[in-house]
Amino acid sequence: MNIKVVSEKTGLTKKAIKYYESEGLINPSKNNSNNYREYTDENIVRLNLIGALRAIDIPTNEIKCLVDGNKNLQNIMKSTLEKITETISNLEKSKLVISSIMSKDLQDYNNIGEQVKKLRETLEFSMTAKKEFISTTILKIFPGNYGKVIVYYYEPFLNITVDNTVKKDAWIKLVEYLDDLNEIDETHPLIMGMNNIDISKMDKQKVKNNVINLMSGEASITEKYKSDIISFVKSISGNEEIRKKISKSMDQTKNLLKYTGVADDIIDECLEILNEDYKKYREIGKQLNKEIDVELKKEFGFTLNKFFSNLYDVTE
Repeated sequence: MNIKVVSEKTGLTKKAIKYYESEGLINPSKNNSNNYREYTDENIVRLNLIGALRAIDIPTNEIKCLVDGNKNLQNIMKSTLEKITETISNLEKSKLVISSIMSKDLQDYNNIGEQVKKLRETLEFSMTAKKEFISTTILKIFPGNYGKVIVYYYEPFLNITVDNTVKKDAWIKLVEYLDDLNEIDETHPLIMGMNNIDISKMDKQKVKNNVINLMSGEASITEKYKSDIISFVKSISGNEEIRKKISKSMDQTKNLLKYTGVADDIIDECLEILNEDYKKYREIGKQLNKEIDVELKKEFGFTLNKFFSNLYDVTE
């Protein structure tokens, strides 16, 4: 049969059929009398296979390996699936970055270029690189001991794997949020005050151990947690001088956070998505605080939040 008939039977264009022939995927015979190609039923079967494989993005060179017997269909499909999956992942990342940039409606092209590069690169970070990025950024915003204390708190939960769209979105949101915060000068009163405090006893491993212990749910540990907070509230409630000092520190903290741009729980919200342990830790903390509120209300008539909010009203 001639190429016109083959084209009708396979649904392939004449150009495509000739291309597959030039690539050695089919080898029709030639009629010596008129020099036309003569196609067989076997060629039709081969072309239908080629067309089907190309329709699912199997590369021509891989099909050549298949028909030559150098690779089996299972391995070819597996390697193609891996490449397609990688392509989809890259497209999803690009989509997230583009959506993020569009939402800001930026007009500064130089700034856009820097942001696109930064956001795209952070999506490719390893778990270790992500942890280092967050820690370094926090220390850059909050220098000295103040920043170290924040890093110590979050460090046990910075093992982040961005393996789905929801996590990718949360990661981009976190990176942008940290990037938008203003850096605090080392001469800020609270920063200078914190630098005068010895925080050597508050090392990362001890903080991590405290987290692990609290998440274990062991009764003795949770009871100690509640007892320590209630004792703290009692000691402050009966000491006006300490109340004033803490009130002053809280006021400085409030002003510091306002200057940096920290006005919500973006970090916590993102980390709850990015790290299941942090979500669990926060849930445990909220439940324990509810239990503490019950005891505080019974003894003092106020909740933990009310206690701290009242400290803002304390004046010199």
